[in-house]
Amino acid sequence: MSEILEQAKSNDPPDTYRKWQRRASELLVPLCRLIEPGRAFIPIKGRASNHGLLADRLESVVRPLLLFAHWRYSLNRYRESSAAELAEPMERWFSDAILLGTNPESEEFWGWPCGNSQHTIEIGALIIALELSRGWMWASFTELEREQVLNWIGFEVDREGCWNKSLFSGILAMEFLLREGAGNPAFRPLIDEWFSVLEGMYLGGGWFMDGMHRSVDFYNAYSWHYYSLWWIRLFGDSETDRCRRWEEYTRLFLEKYPLFFSANGEHPAFGRSITYRFNASAPIGLAQLLGISPLQPGLARKICERNLDFFLNKPIFQEQECLSLGWFDHFEEATESYSCGSSPYWAAKAFSPLLIPSSDPYWTAPSTPLPSEISDECAAFRDAGLIVRAISGEVEIINAGSQAGRPRIDLGTWKWGRLSYRTGMGYLIVRDPDNYPLDGGLTASPREQKAIWGRHLTYPVEVSRDKMSCRYDLGAQSNPSQISVETHMWWKSGWQLILHRYECRLTATLRHGSYAISTNTPNAFESRSIKPHYSSVWTDAGGIALQSLCGKGSFGSHGRPDDSAGQREHIQAPYHSMRCLEFNVETETGLFACLNWAGTSKDEAQPWEVESVAEGLWKLFHPDLGAWHIEDPVLPQLG
Repeated sequence: MSEILEQAKSNDPPDTYRKWQRRASELLVPLCRLIEPGRAFIPIKGRASNHGLLADRLESVVRPLLLFAHWRYSLNRYRESSAAELAEPMERWFSDAILLGTNPESEEFWGWPCGNSQHTIEIGALIIALELSRGWMWASFTELEREQVLNWIGFEVDREGCWNKSLFSGILAMEFLLREGAGNPAFRPLIDEWFSVLEGMYLGGGWFMDGMHRSVDFYNAYSWHYYSLWWIRLFGDSETDRCRRWEEYTRLFLEKYPLFFSANGEHPAFGRSITYRFNASAPIGLAQLLGISPLQPGLARKICERNLDFFLNKPIFQEQECLSLGWFDHFEEATESYSCGSSPYWAAKAFSPLLIPSSDPYWTAPSTPLPSEISDECAAFRDAGLIVRAISGEVEIINAGSQAGRPRIDLGTWKWGRLSYRTGMGYLIVRDPDNYPLDGGLTASPREQKAIWGRHLTYPVEVSRDKMSCRYDLGAQSNPSQISVETHMWWKSGWQLILHRYECRLTATLRHGSYAISTNTPNAFESRSIKPHYSSVWTDAGGIALQSLCGKGSFGSHGRPDDSAGQREHIQAPYHSMRCLEFNVETETGLFACLNWAGTSKDEAQPWEVESVAEGLWKLFHPDLGAWHIEDPVLPQLG
């Protein structure tokens, strides 16, 4: 069997490499304080998941082990004198924990993995960690101990779990069992079949639909293009054609992926599992390691560094100094029911750069600016139904097509259902499953009901660098087809021009919500209304604005200015404010147009003057941005 990586050592690696080592070791130190001999779990504080105690305990070992295995592997290249103080106790503890957790006679037994359980998903990362630690963990196990671990991994490993990227975990497990002589002859054709299923979810352009979820989000980075590259590295020697296909998928994906990162390294909070944070950079280092990255090494390194540093400079640690559940800080309500206290350590995948030889250009090439630092670039990902654009260093995802499929609407369809997602802005959550957040798009409240309905199933119509169009329904999760909507969007600088055509089948109040701006300081919002159909909200960091174009609607506000105004709703900070344009509709067909803005420039935030809104051609003028002429046959004549 070939080695995973070259074991070349360097006595003098570049500072960039040593900095990554320090980052990893600093994340490991709090975990080292928590480990207890004779235990097969790390008591990381946080909510319990809906998978049960045993799954949470398994997760608390596997995810930190993946982080430790990356760091421990890097010691083959450079080892500070103090490294032994961390490495030796954690080596012993992880080795013992694996044996205790897989031993059915132990009180620490994790239970048998089977079918659709979280155990199966964790096994994929466990295989990677075992391979990375083969020299100090796997090699130290006796034959009986290896047999025990293999028996546990192999329990119902060939049972299909979730019809999505989770199939990779089963593939990695079966490959590992075959390599260790503990596999079933039926594994090989089953691996081929599951790869065929995964490839059937390919949309094009390097993007995959996440199976039964029907969603397209950052799981493309930290699952699809992470596990596939690990399979290539570990087990792909004899599968040349399959390796080439999946390498090409990743090359296509990474070509424009840098545009998803703002100048300060943040990526938009979009889709589920945002608590994995800097995991978004996971495939970049692996692609460099395999020699298939389309990115310049200096750019690849800068994305990974900026993304990691952005979050590590936020208050993302809980009272034990471990990674917390949340986005910018500890906010458990921003996470899903499948998350527990140790879930954020999926972020360990971002430490794949530690596997790259310290002499590689990844570490030594001059740093290259991110696309968002250079210009206001825009790219359309038609296959994914997404448009990504840079705006004065920030990044905005315009969503024409991604959605949560019917089987997974319990995860919160609003994580994919807003019209756009932007760095520095974040979004609101809801705790009531019958409601939908007001920010970032069109919602409906049926008359005499407290429910707020939002976008669910979505069909992209146009996805281009200049325009987005999509069709969707507003309704309750049990009946999502009460109001049909066709939305068109154009953009200029920080502004969006949005046109909704709607067909209502009941009496309701429609609302178009702005971005929700947030702050850590109570009562820090400044409201400004310059014209009757324009309103803005400001903090010291920036602002939002909303303007009606058709004379329809009155302004409503929503916010949490201080602690007396109910529970926190914003993923970024405790306090928020937003504006919405609202109007009542009967059973009717109609249209509504508005302008939505976010940014930092008060000059750019000024309202637009409407020069002409004729059919097919709208002419607007702005005191800072100048003329904006939008020519499109879908534009109606406004009165």
